[in-house]
Parts: sequence; structure tokens; C-alpha cells
Amino acid sequence: MIRHNAAQATLAQTARRAPGTFLHPFERLLALVHEWRTRREIERSVGRLSNFHLRDVGLIEFDVEAACADSFDRSASRALMSVAQKRSGNW
Repeated sequence: MIRHNAAQATLAQTARRAPGTFLHPFERLLALVHEWRTRREIERSVGRLSNFHLRDVGLIEFDVEAACADSFDRSASRALMSVAQKRSGNW
């Protein structure tokens, strides 16, 4: 179980803002830190899965690598969810 503190809650709230909305420079920094931590967690957890397990959830290894290497303006977790939804039923 992951414990969330007040700083993490603030990071999550800032990161969930609608794309294109103006962020104060400090809020932008918080959003970048939150996205970096999210990508690190994705690489740690999803990156360890075998190709069989990745395919079971609708992903391939390249999807994980591409989502984590993409611009920090884009959410890696949303990118993975989108790819998995598009690919579901196409196996």
C-alpha cells in the first residue's frame, strides 16, 4: 500500500489540471515532478512484466518504453491506458 502525503496530493491535483491551462511556474514544477515519479513507478512495475503478461493487459514492451520516453507534457499512464484500450480485442 502506498501512503500519500499532502505534497503528493498537491502534485496529483496539479497534474490532473486540464491540458492547456496556465500553470504557475511552481505548479508546473510540481506537475513535472509528479509525472517523473509516475514514470519511474511505471518503469519499475510494468517494465518488469514479461511479454506474455504485457500482452495480457493489451500492451507490448515498446508501448511502455515509448510512454516513458515521451514528453513530460503528456501523461505516461494515460498514454498506456489509451494504447491498451485501442488494442483490446485486436489480439
